[in-house]
Amino acid sequence: MLTQFALRVVSELRCNTAIETGVPQDDVLDLLLSHTTTGATEPLGLLYTEMKYRGIGAEQIIDIYFPAAIGKIGTDWHEGDLDILQATLRLSRLQALLRELGRAWVSDSIGSPMGPRILLVLPGGEQHTLGAMLAANQMRRIGVSVCVCLIPNATLLAEKLQNHRFDAVFVSAANRSCLASCVDLVNTIRRLPAGGLPIVLGGGILRELQNDMGLKALADHVGADLATLDVTRALAVCGLNNKAQAAE
Repeated sequence: MLTQFALRVVSELRCNTAIETGVPQDDVLDLLLSHTTTGATEPLGLLYTEMKYRGIGAEQIIDIYFPAAIGKIGTDWHEGDLDILQATLRLSRLQALLRELGRAWVSDSIGSPMGPRILLVLPGGEQHTLGAMLAANQMRRIGVSVCVCLIPNATLLAEKLQNHRFDAVFVSAANRSCLASCVDLVNTIRRLPAGGLPIVLGGGILRELQNDMGLKALADHVGADLATLDVTRALAVCGLNNKAQAAE
């Protein structure tokens, strides 16, 4: 059922479309959350039916409902409504669904060989890859080639940056516990011969710290050129939006 749902949803995707924004409908979001709660597949069938009935596009499910579900699970954990095991299980089910959606379309064949290329990395100590996977899927859909590198060391980073063409490096971190690791990672990248690329910080760490220090101060502290949760803005600041559009 998981694979069937993914194939049905992805069949509705329009290649190279802009990243959707908006507010999720609560009852539709509840269907997605219901799947994460028990792992039952019945809510996925109901979700697809509601998508067709209400005209909710596949892009909206990926761009609006997935982040909302992640946020709801995180909020419930922080407020004590979920314990760490319950939250982890729900996020893992959401991640499995996102992975299945990613397998249902060919990611890097959408854009041209000369289209924008992003190296997406996670800092040391990061245990949550769901946000990075979501960003990678969004960028791939609009024609950006993304190489995901989980917790790389200096040697691996040097090999990636020297032997492959990238236009920017995006760093994804889930929470403030990874702040020091983000600083170390960005410093490592800056010291490499190819370390002059634009660096963008994203992920749940921004939601945790934006009220404490502001996104500009956070970017400055980490050493990144920008801190943002908006993939479109991140690409624009790096001068890559036009390249992505040209790849359509």
